[in-house]
Amino acid sequence: MKGDKESIKIRGIVVPVDWDEKGKVVAVGISACNEEEYLVDKDHKGIELLHYIQKEVEVSGVIRESSNKKIITVRKCILKSD
Repeated sequence: MKGDKESIKIRGIVVPVDWDEKGKVVAVGISACNEEEYLVDKDHKGIELLHYIQKEVEVSGVIRESSNKKIITVRKCILKSD
């Protein structure tokens, strides 16, 4: 049910996962510290992460699974600095 989705927080590196025919990145994922990879939903917040490729972030959002892949709908994103 939709009501039982909990918000989680993950930390990791933003990585490209899909490109258009010109080689421009059109989708990203997060390679998390726990060695899991999460695809980022392509909504407004998800598109913002295209600017953070190869940067460390901490995101909170809701996870769903589709075709054995974890997809996160990002609600909040914080750019982490070293």
